[in-house]
Amino acid sequence: MHNCFVDITTEFLAVAFHNILYYTSVYPKSIFDRRKKYNIVVNHSIHPEVNQYINLCLKSISECLKTDQLACVEFAVTDNQYDTLLKFVFQFHQNMNFDETGDAYLVQCEQNLRTFCLKLAAISNHFKHLPDDCSFSIYIHTNESNAVAISINPDFEEFPLVEVSDKTEVTQKIIPLTRFSIRNYGLDTFVEMK
Repeated sequence: MHNCFVDITTEFLAVAFHNILYYTSVYPKSIFDRRKKYNIVVNHSIHPEVNQYINLCLKSISECLKTDQLACVEFAVTDNQYDTLLKFVFQFHQNMNFDETGDAYLVQCEQNLRTFCLKLAAISNHFKHLPDDCSFSIYIHTNESNAVAISINPDFEEFPLVEVSDKTEVTQKIIPLTRFSIRNYGLDTFVEMK
C-alpha cells in the first residue's frame, strides 16, 4: 500500500469521525474546537478520552491499510442499549483505472474530501432526532489473518481488536454522501438510518 494513500485516508477518517460526532451531537458542542482543513472549517474534539479512542482506532485502520486488508469502516452512533441508530459507512475498493499522472498534486482529492465534509454538514438536520444519551463505536472490517496479526502486535496491546458477530441489520434509509478516489483506491461513503 502506498504510504501517501494511508496517510491521506487516515487523516480524512479522523476529520470525518470528529465531524460526525459534532453533527450527531453525541457530545456537547462545547468539547469541539473549530479548525481549518481542506480549505473549510471543520470541528475537532478536545476531549482526551474521546480523542484517545479515535486515535487508537485510526492506528488500527492505518495498519489494515498498510497491509491492504481493509474492506470497510463503520462509524456507528448507538443508543444507551448499544443498538445502532445511524451508521456512517466508508467502503474501500481498488481502482483498476488508476492513472499515476492524473491528480499528481492531489488537488482533486482535496476537493473530494472537502465535498464529503460539506455534504455531511448539509444532511446534519437528519440527525436531530437522536436521543441525548447516545454513544458511538467504530467497526473495522478486515480479514481474520490481519486481525490476528494486529492482536499479537505489541504496538496494539493497549487497544485489542474485538471480533463482533456478522449480523445484517435492516435499514429504512440510505443517504449516499460521495464516491471518490484517493490514489489507486476508491471510497464510497454513505449513511444508513433506522
